[in-house]
Amino acid sequence: MPDPLNNHAAEKAALRKHASKTRATLAANDADAAGRLAAQAGIVAEIAISLSDSPDSGGGASVIAAYLPIRSELSPLPLIKALAADGFSTAMPVTPVLGKPLLFRAWAPGEPLDNGPYNTKQPRSEAAEMIPSVILAPMLAFDSSCWRLGYGGGFYDRTFSGLLAAGRHLVALGIAYDGQLVDKVPTGPYDMRLDGVLTPSGLRSAV
Repeated sequence: MPDPLNNHAAEKAALRKHASKTRATLAANDADAAGRLAAQAGIVAEIAISLSDSPDSGGGASVIAAYLPIRSELSPLPLIKALAADGFSTAMPVTPVLGKPLLFRAWAPGEPLDNGPYNTKQPRSEAAEMIPSVILAPMLAFDSSCWRLGYGGGFYDRTFSGLLAAGRHLVALGIAYDGQLVDKVPTGPYDMRLDGVLTPSGLRSAV
């Protein structure tokens, strides 16, 4: 009898290979994409403000977490710079060991970074630990229902699931080029759907 988990794994592996090439081409041909993404800062700000104004928020200010781009990922750094300049608290992930969720520490553009695993950069260990209410996540592809194709480590899915299980108010947005949209992202039982995908042309909500 076929194992649905193995089927999903094979489908995802094939799509990752294709999506990686597609994203690299998009990145090479769209040097202004990060700037157009930054122009969408008002959308993220409005979401963050709505969360901090929620009766269940406890009155705390929202923390917006993003990522330090690698390979051909669309850079959120100009967007984060704009949000930090508007007074929002911003953070970046610290990559944990496999099987654990992400940890976030305070960071804004211009602040120092340490080397992390997998040829990544991350905030220094003395930076304050933060619990984000808005997470901007990288991806290889997404579909119209806002399912995200990641790299297979499961870091973001565990992070979203853990924060929601702990009763945290969270909005999870993918960051992508418009051309990363695919017909369907294969999903398994542990995948978490995004609340939306922010692209250089605006916010795409699940349909």
